Amino acid sequence: MLMSNDSGADKADENQPGSLEEFSERLDRMRGAPEEPEPQKGVSAMGRAMRLSTELLAGLFVGCLIGLGLDRWLGVSPLFLLIGIGVGFAAGVLNVARAMKE
Repeated sequence: MLMSNDSGADKADENQPGSLEEFSERLDRMRGAPEEPEPQKGVSAMGRAMRLSTELLAGLFVGCLIGLGLDRWLGVSPLFLLIGIGVGFAAGVLNVARAMKE
């Protein structure tokens, strides 16, 4: 009185260990596939602040160096240094304004 039951063979196949990829796929389907984080678009606020401050300081620094060089070369004490600071500051502000438009 033994009857052959095909459903028992199917259940035995389900319990057989499959590949790790199949298990991972089934697990993802049960959990819901994890969402990948979207990459940041544009520049962060900290990066933008660093760039703007660098632009301003670079203009000021170059103006000071040119002013000091002219002062030493021409022998005039603080005249070109002060002019260089003013021109460097103005150039830095223009660079910052240009960078803000981007």
